[in-house]
Amino acid sequence: MIACEQETQRVKDLRFAHRLWSFSVDPRNLVFIDETGIHLRFTRLYGRAPKGERLYDTKTLAKQGQNISLIGGMSIDGLIATMSIVGSVNTEVFLAYIQEISDSSTVDWSHRLDG
Repeated sequence: MIACEQETQRVKDLRFAHRLWSFSVDPRNLVFIDETGIHLRFTRLYGRAPKGERLYDTKTLAKQGQNISLIGGMSIDGLIATMSIVGSVNTEVFLAYIQEISDSSTVDWSHRLDG
């Protein structure tokens, strides 16, 4: 299923204009941010070992059911900032992450353009 308007001339023109604009952007000024998470309830309770051998592993976490969320920023220089939290990412958490990476002395923003 696709959006019916994606083949209209207006949308084609907008897509072409965006492509032209993207050629003018310095890739050093781009930071891509992504979020992912895991749910600890999905921790395996059973495992497998080769025939005749015993499987050794630590116990599963006591607090099953928690969410662990990870946020990371990637620039042309590689991974620039990560943050992990117990729980889900909401607006407050995301804005705190943005504030942290923009204030961080570990991120070199010297080549970034002002404005």
